[in-house]
Amino acid sequence: MDSFGQGGRITGSSTVLIALGVIVITGFSLRVWGIDFGLPYMYHPDEPNKIIIAQRMFKTGDLDPHYFKKPTFFIYLNALLYIPYYFYGKVTGIFSSPADIQPPLMLAMGTGYTSMPETILMARMLTVVVATATIPLLYVIGKQVSGKTSVGLIAAVAIALFPASIMHSRFVTVNSFLVFFIAMTVLVSLRILRHGKRGDYILAGVMVGLAISSKYPGALAGIIPVAAHFLRTEKLSLKGRELYMIVFAILLAFFLTTPFALLNSSRFLEDTLYESRHYSTGHAGMEGNAFKWYLGYIWKMGGIIPVLALLEVGRGLVRRSKPIILLSVFPVLYFIFISSFEVRNDRTFLPITPFLFLLASSFLVYLLNYVRGLRPKVARWGTLLVAGLCVIVIVYPFMETIRNAKEIKMVDSRKTASKWINNNLPPGAQIAIESYSPFVDPERFSIMGTKRIINRDPKWYVFHGFDYLVFSEGMYQRFYREPGKYRNEVAAYDYFFDLFTEVKYFDDGGYEVKVYRIDSSNK
Repeated sequence: MDSFGQGGRITGSSTVLIALGVIVITGFSLRVWGIDFGLPYMYHPDEPNKIIIAQRMFKTGDLDPHYFKKPTFFIYLNALLYIPYYFYGKVTGIFSSPADIQPPLMLAMGTGYTSMPETILMARMLTVVVATATIPLLYVIGKQVSGKTSVGLIAAVAIALFPASIMHSRFVTVNSFLVFFIAMTVLVSLRILRHGKRGDYILAGVMVGLAISSKYPGALAGIIPVAAHFLRTEKLSLKGRELYMIVFAILLAFFLTTPFALLNSSRFLEDTLYESRHYSTGHAGMEGNAFKWYLGYIWKMGGIIPVLALLEVGRGLVRRSKPIILLSVFPVLYFIFISSFEVRNDRTFLPITPFLFLLASSFLVYLLNYVRGLRPKVARWGTLLVAGLCVIVIVYPFMETIRNAKEIKMVDSRKTASKWINNNLPPGAQIAIESYSPFVDPERFSIMGTKRIINRDPKWYVFHGFDYLVFSEGMYQRFYREPGKYRNEVAAYDYFFDLFTEVKYFDDGGYEVKVYRIDSSNK
């Protein structure tokens, strides 16, 4: 038997709406907390280039990003933010021309500085808003799937408090946008399953197109409206024009929001092929055993949530519940897809999480209703057990969220080491820094940024007259965490550490930074 709520609107008693409002406000507050992390320094490797491209578009009017490793809808949205930002600056006398907007200064990957932190906060806030909007979406989807307000509320609480969702909501990256548009695709696909109106097919295609234009794996969301169509018609036929309407809407939405995929097709193909090779071949510290890693990750982050979700998938198949089957298609396909790659990380797994929360919530509410129908004594203990499971579903991930919230506000060695280096090393010293190192004043010192210091032989640094080398945990520690896999890299770092003289070691906030001097004896 299928269950559906009332349409696609947020409805319910005033108590329910107040509860949902509290959940949304809580989710928003957790995402805003620590949004200024690092500033004026920039630690995230993916934020600066998106901001620089968006600023360049606004300043020059050239809408070609000349960058397609990620799609461009996200960048265009960020570029639009500079219209009110510049207008305000112009009116208040801060800006005389768009050229006055200063881009971030990057010395190496994950090592940057901005003289205008408000531009970073503005972009991060856009991500927060989109990520927060996903919370009420899950409420509506949960209610539509089950016909029960409680399912929607539990799912909304789960994503509001989920640590990975909160963490990635603070970054100027595409991941929260991808999750939002996939959730929108689910919402509209449920309308296809229920009504089968052509307008819903078109809208579902648009949502998929926007998901792809947020991040390329969003293409897999296309299976959701297609599955809804087959479940509604109960025919595995490709003859229906509705399916072609979905495809047309996908392509239209994608190319309208990533237009230079056509207008600069050679660069588009070059960048997308590069990104595909990157995920297929590896990324140091994020590679190997993807299937096992993802299972371990969701168990660590979500506890029993995936178990409850799997039980609901099984129950949905047994009962032939079309809404539950529809919710199950994408996460299964997507998990198989991401497990086939060499590279694995939390942000890649993120699109699955809304489905886990919805399925787990549906199973919990089913279980609660089931035990309530048993003999009074059994029902009483069963209700307590299910209530306990609900608490675990919410509290277990929230504990990780609290830990992350404390860490993000903590001053770490990237700031303290930056201050120490600028104050204690001799002006004009020639310094090499690797990725994720402290920002070192390039006007005070001669700085060379490099991905990894070990990419060059120690003699190279001696020959070229370097005085100091700065090593960062963000780069070298990934190899020491898996010494068996990266024995060559570990040996190379050990050689550097043995050869040169350590002048300062930092571990503030649990983050290591090492400063080494190249002595005259080395030269």
